[in-house]
Amino acid sequence: MDGFWLTFTDGSNGYCEGANDFDAKRIAEKLTGKTVAGGKYKDIAAKRLPFPANPIIWQLDHPVNGKCPAFCYAPTKCAGKTSCPHSHACCD
Repeated sequence: MDGFWLTFTDGSNGYCEGANDFDAKRIAEKLTGKTVAGGKYKDIAAKRLPFPANPIIWQLDHPVNGKCPAFCYAPTKCAGKTSCPHSHACCD
């Protein structure tokens, strides 16, 4: 599962995990009743995030490790990155 920072047509955002951006879009739309901005199948307003961020729409609950905490405190700045760009923790 990969994590995505989604932007909805009403301007709100949220984190959702999925097999890909389209899967995350479908999960988020089903759970929220909102529409993710962008195209139906491509050009989806979804950007990868290296770690979960709040608000979390849906996240895999791993049977051994459980859910990963929301480590990303600046999702709008980190969206589109596959690793954290900061040299120190955002919570410091």
